[in-house]
Amino acid sequence: MKRLNTIWAALLCVMLLVGCGAAQVQPSAPASQPTASSSQPPVVSSEQSSAPSSEPPSSSSQPPTEDVEISALYATDEVLSGYDSYEEFIEFDDTDYPKIVITTNVTLQNFAFIEVGYREEAESIVFYESNTLHSLSELSPEKPFVVTWMEQGVIPHRGVTYSDEYGTQKYYAISMSGEDGSLLLTEFAPEGT
Repeated sequence: MKRLNTIWAALLCVMLLVGCGAAQVQPSAPASQPTASSSQPPVVSSEQSSAPSSEPPSSSSQPPTEDVEISALYATDEVLSGYDSYEEFIEFDDTDYPKIVITTNVTLQNFAFIEVGYREEAESIVFYESNTLHSLSELSPEKPFVVTWMEQGVIPHRGVTYSDEYGTQKYYAISMSGEDGSLLLTEFAPEGT
């Protein structure tokens, strides 16, 4: 019996370590606690890979694309001072609401700031895009997107979407970390995709 308990405990430890190592989202610094590295926003990577080709590259083939890195952080003066201009959407007119900035390392096509809806199904939560609040033909690294922000509980209610290089629409819900108040982008796949 002791041996069985030891095996179960070891298995549980391995599962916890593997689960912790699989996290892709790195939160940005909260606005109330700026750090020296707050000008370097952490990113959420949307991995884009292709199968290796056995044929040598031709001069007409496109160069490999960069992985998409998109991040959300509080729009402090320090962060915004790094850009000549930005696209802005004021959802809430009251000046007491903070602003957030969405940045990327590559130009994203068909970018939109969306309302995220959800429903409970079979003991899980399914997220979906319920409304487009603001859209851009593209979001570039040189001109980020700034929007007023209001946190409404633990279930995300806002997000972003864009088309990747293959025309696939990607969706991210924006939420606030319960641990340190930083912003998180979590990829989701709407029902039917």
